[in-house]
Amino acid sequence: MLLPLIIFSLIWIQLPTNSSAFNNSEVIGRSGRQKNYYGRTDPSLYYMNYNPLRPYWFYRPPYSEEEISSRFLGKPAKKQGNTQGNSFFSMRNPLATYTPCQSTNAEEDGICLAGPVCSFYGGRATGDEVTKCGALVTLNNTYWQAPAAVSSESTCGLTVKMDRTLIEQRATTCQLRLDFISFSISQPNSQSVCNTDSFQVAGAINKVPIICGDNDGQHMFLSLPYAATSVQLIFTFGTSTVPRNWRIKIAMLPCGADYLAPSECLQYFTTAIGSVQTFNWKDVATGTSTRQLANQDYYICFRTELVNKQSSAQVATVLCIQECQTSSAKAFSVSGMNFGRSQTTEDAACSNDYVLFPGGFSYPVTTPLNPRDRFCGTLFAQRSDADTPQTICTTVKPFRMFYKTNGDETLTATVDAFATGNLGFCLTFEHSQQFEG
Repeated sequence: MLLPLIIFSLIWIQLPTNSSAFNNSEVIGRSGRQKNYYGRTDPSLYYMNYNPLRPYWFYRPPYSEEEISSRFLGKPAKKQGNTQGNSFFSMRNPLATYTPCQSTNAEEDGICLAGPVCSFYGGRATGDEVTKCGALVTLNNTYWQAPAAVSSESTCGLTVKMDRTLIEQRATTCQLRLDFISFSISQPNSQSVCNTDSFQVAGAINKVPIICGDNDGQHMFLSLPYAATSVQLIFTFGTSTVPRNWRIKIAMLPCGADYLAPSECLQYFTTAIGSVQTFNWKDVATGTSTRQLANQDYYICFRTELVNKQSSAQVATVLCIQECQTSSAKAFSVSGMNFGRSQTTEDAACSNDYVLFPGGFSYPVTTPLNPRDRFCGTLFAQRSDADTPQTICTTVKPFRMFYKTNGDETLTATVDAFATGNLGFCLTFEHSQQFEG
């Protein structure tokens, strides 16, 4: 009776479903799993407990579709073919791939599975919203939505668990990527410190600053230590009437993937043209209220892109940045003694908070050439006597910027210019194949 049961399982697991299903933040545990002969937790036995005396079935090399046809359906076998994408391998390990699919109605990335399998792993149908504090996540492309009500003087956390013995994590995870689809909590105080609400990460080996305020559209790459077991994402809330809301996509990036961020890079941009903002920068009028955050200390990195040059794609050799076009807010407002220009003699204005752009030079090139590559104040320019923003370019690779702020706005020996309403910055960037000056 072994053969009919096996064939039934093969057919049952591939029953079509009319809706895609996606993993969610409430993957707290999978009760009902059984242990196989080797002591491993194997959810496939939950569905197909056809012969517990032969558990090695699930741990042999995967059959190709042709082999399945030959062994079980009496059809001739073919020896060639890649087994990684066949239906039998998907049955044995439906979560073995890190490749997501996208829903059509909710515009979300997730893992598409048959309804019963998705439900078993804590997934949900697209369009639903799942919220929970204290959740445990083991699946790639999980969305974490804020609870309907968030209490003051409380915390709300989530744990991402890494464990290669889980069937959904057959590849070792080297990085997590957090995409802040929406993110709004209390603003920092006048010293730029997140003393009411805050978001922080525990378990990453790269520098991850504490942030607060408004961060829609921002992202973070979290590098993990060797044999990492978990990462914690933690919101802490003080006394405030400000509505708190967030929706974060958590992607688990396998070792060896070509989309991993370079080491030490908190943010990583992979387009030839785009914009980059500091956390909590927003195009709103603020007067003298600060939005710049304290204790920021991280690298912003740019992948070297291909650019079109005379109808052919060539590797970029130059990266140029300049202030964004804004409607209300200053595009560049990084505190310093000088309220206007970015630099003064010997860079004295940029000792506390600054942006470092290695090898930066102004474009068009000015003479004499000013080698300064550290910027602060309220004007993104290289010349000490500049009264308008400048475009700054570099040929130094890898392309990256470094953003640094100290722990306050006014208490250091050389005080920061808090009265200017420090906001951080919004800069546009563009890759070029060559520099013409």
